[in-house]
Amino acid sequence: MKKGQTKKPAAAKAVKTAARGGDKEAAHHLPSVQEICDEIVKLIEEDVFSPGERLREQDLADRFGVTRGRVREVLHSLEARGFIVIERMKGAAVARHDKREFKAIAQVRARLVSLAALRAAEDSTKPERDEIVKLAKDLVAKGPDMSAQDFRLATIRLVFAICDAAHSGFLRRIIDDVHRMPTSGRALRNLIVADRDRRVYAGKKWKSVADAIAKSDGARASALVDEIYASGLSAMEQLIEASGS
Repeated sequence: MKKGQTKKPAAAKAVKTAARGGDKEAAHHLPSVQEICDEIVKLIEEDVFSPGERLREQDLADRFGVTRGRVREVLHSLEARGFIVIERMKGAAVARHDKREFKAIAQVRARLVSLAALRAAEDSTKPERDEIVKLAKDLVAKGPDMSAQDFRLATIRLVFAICDAAHSGFLRRIIDDVHRMPTSGRALRNLIVADRDRRVYAGKKWKSVADAIAKSDGARASALVDEIYASGLSAMEQLIEASGS
C-alpha cells in the first residue's frame, strides 16, 4: 500500500455498495463533515498524510464517497482548526509547523490543561476522580521504566481523563486538536521525557495533580499543571537551542 493510501471508511464503502443497488439504506448514511474531518485528522496524526502533503479534492471525494462540495466544507473546517493550509491556485496541503511554532502550541496546551484541571476539581464525580488517581499512580509506578513514547501516551491518557472529568466537550475538543497538531514536535516531546529522571519528576507531579483534584482543590491542581508544563517548556527551549532551529 502506497503512502497516503489507507483502507476506506466503512461509510464510504457503504455508499459504493448502495450505488450498485446492494444496500439502499446505506445510501442515506453519507459521512458527515465532522466524521470526515475526524478521519483526516487521524490520518494526519498517524503521519499517513505528512506535513506539506497535498490533499486533492477529487481524491478525498473518492475516498469518502461524497461530493467535492462536501470535501470543500471539510477542508475549510480543517483550515480553521490549523490542520491544513489552503493556497490560491495550489489547493490544500497539510500544515507545517516548525519547532518555534510548536513552542506556541505547547504553551496553549498548558493553559488549556490547567483550566481542565481546575474544572475537574470542581465538577468531577467520584468514579472520575478515582480513574484519574489510578492513571496517575500507574504513571508513578511504571513511568520510570517506560519508553519515552509510551510515557507520553500514558500522560495523554491521564490528561484526557482530566478533560472528561471537567465535563466540557468544547474544552476536550480543543485540547484534542492541539495534541494532534501536525508538528515536527512529536519527536521533540519524546526527547523531553527521554531522561528517566524527568519521567520520575513528571510522574510525581501528575500524581500530585490527581490528589488535588480528588480533594476538590482546583487552585492547587491548576498550579501544579502549570509547573509541569513550565518545566517541559524549559526543557524544550534547551533542545530547540541545541538544535539551532
